[in-house]
Amino acid sequence: MVVLLAGLVSGCAWLQRVNPFSSDDDELQPAPLMEFTPEARIHTEWRESVGSGLGRRFNRLQPAIHGNRIYTADAYGMVEARERDSGNRIWQTRIGVPEGALLGAIAVWERDNDRGSFVTGGVYADDFAVFVGTTRGEFIALRADDGGELWRVMLSSEVLAPAASSRDHVFAMTGDGRLRALSRSDGRQIWSYDTQVPVLSLRGTSAPVFSDPLVFQGFSSGRLTALRGDSGQVVWEVPVGLPTGRSELERMADVDGSPVITPAGAFAVSYQGAVKSLRLQDGFTQWERPMSSFVPLAEGYGQIYVVDDQGVIHALDQSSGSVIWQQDGLLRRGVSGAASVGAFLAVGDAEGYLHVFAQTDGRPVARTRIDRRGIRVAPVSDGSRLYVLGNSGRLEVVRVERN
Repeated sequence: MVVLLAGLVSGCAWLQRVNPFSSDDDELQPAPLMEFTPEARIHTEWRESVGSGLGRRFNRLQPAIHGNRIYTADAYGMVEARERDSGNRIWQTRIGVPEGALLGAIAVWERDNDRGSFVTGGVYADDFAVFVGTTRGEFIALRADDGGELWRVMLSSEVLAPAASSRDHVFAMTGDGRLRALSRSDGRQIWSYDTQVPVLSLRGTSAPVFSDPLVFQGFSSGRLTALRGDSGQVVWEVPVGLPTGRSELERMADVDGSPVITPAGAFAVSYQGAVKSLRLQDGFTQWERPMSSFVPLAEGYGQIYVVDDQGVIHALDQSSGSVIWQQDGLLRRGVSGAASVGAFLAVGDAEGYLHVFAQTDGRPVARTRIDRRGIRVAPVSDGSRLYVLGNSGRLEVVRVERN
């Protein structure tokens, strides 16, 4: 049954959020694991456990890589920093305690029933700070060097995506359709951009992307907006998906996956809409292709990678939008967003497998199981390694090497 989560928006209006991985059709089973001849091997460099995992809510607590560190959080208030090369923990801190849980421990009953999870926005890191957000509307900055709290502010709604930052500002998106620029020094609000949230939307928001001097943000209205990072002035706003249909369910057109910004353009995809390439300076549509997706885009080899809402991976040429290849071997497997590493492209699935494909033609080359509780968030790439966080909190760092 489709899961609906209700939250108060304004006045007497109610916002309903849909879990995109839920299905009311039991006959649509995941595709079986593909058979192929391995052409590469997946070598584990290190593995560790991150707190108590991601919880049962549909949140995407993707790790953040910055410098020689990786920053992670679990859904129950634990944030930590580790060395990228060795996995050695540098610091660990707790930003809060789940409601009804004992300090220092989370009851198994709480965790299994997901009554105590509250960290949903994060993780983002820069030279000075690590930022996370919560369902309670808290947005918290921690010192990158030791995890000490710099500041925390209360926003108007839950934070469901990682932040972004410029030299002076940090940008945070909340579930009520507001993008805020806050002072990096103390968290005070510099500017805010508000949009109207549809009655029904996917659970989640697009993460802001800063590319000096603009910040790009996708909204549940189906639009991608480019704003000046210093002032919040709108430079352009373009519909990626247009709400159509009779029912509110049919009219959902969220831009939920984070856009990709390259010199070739701004690339964004909407649910039940399209994937578009937009010119950076004015938002002019360079090409578009019908598509439906709610996970972040990826890029590599001059291609944009879209994982659609059925688990099909599409490789599109950045300049023309033409289909280079399409991989449909992961149908209905609850596929995460993708990450490129070297000559390969990797995704996770709901059964906890990491699947690796060749970027050239999409053929499968390797596979391993990371976490039996599944992989919800896209792997993170540093160019040579993949950092894969499973739903149970298992963090595994791997290299993909040709046989």
